[in-house]
Amino acid sequence: MKLYSKMKLIVLIIILGISSVNATGEANSVNAILDLGKQMSNMRNMLETYALIATKVNYKSPDKRLQQGIAEYESTIDTMDKNFKYPEIVESVRISREAWKPVKTALLTALKDNSADRLKGEGLFIHGNIRTVIKELANMKKHLLTKEKIKDGKELNAAIEIAASSQRLSAHYMMKMWGLDDPTIQQHWDNGVKIYKDSIKTLKESPYYKDPEFKKLLDDTETQLNYFLTVIMFNDKFVPVLVHDKAQKAYNDANKMSEIILSKI
Repeated sequence: MKLYSKMKLIVLIIILGISSVNATGEANSVNAILDLGKQMSNMRNMLETYALIATKVNYKSPDKRLQQGIAEYESTIDTMDKNFKYPEIVESVRISREAWKPVKTALLTALKDNSADRLKGEGLFIHGNIRTVIKELANMKKHLLTKEKIKDGKELNAAIEIAASSQRLSAHYMMKMWGLDDPTIQQHWDNGVKIYKDSIKTLKESPYYKDPEFKKLLDDTETQLNYFLTVIMFNDKFVPVLVHDKAQKAYNDANKMSEIILSKI
């Protein structure tokens, strides 16, 4: 009987240990998914800041914002590189680092030399490389959501995409009003609007929309989207501060929705 009891205890310890490891692994994946979503937003925020520097709009210390954005992104990529060894993640990290290196140099240079010709000359390349980085961030996020089969992952992803899309629309608004000669701006604006609308639809159809706090947050993000759709039509009226602040409100509200979803998972 003593031997049987010891065996039962050993099995129980093993089961609890496995459960603990699985729970820790899922928690790490959820944190990584959130961080990747934030970096999708951060990339667009840095693109927006670059456009604001080019248009001589000195709002909320662009130099500090860029420095902070650079540090946050590199910290996240280092964490992904250290904690996740899936081949897909490893490859995305490699591509991201390669695309990011010249972008970082160009962003830091812009803080010292913001001549219009130089900024416009590098604007297209920066936009293209940042898109590559964002694509790999999205791929890593998608891989973890699929691999870990996180409960309510669809709804969590929708909230993350609203946050990222708000920054995307703000950045592309700034680039359009700056006059950057990039024929893809409208296409990326339209894609951002579609993802934003689809994400709102996903969350309105979810049980979370019955929660009064969640409903208000989601409705507010839709209000910000309607503002973006209106302001983009006025080519002769540049309102960068308003657009930035509206985008930040949508971003913050979307992050609060993510927190509510996580509290229920």
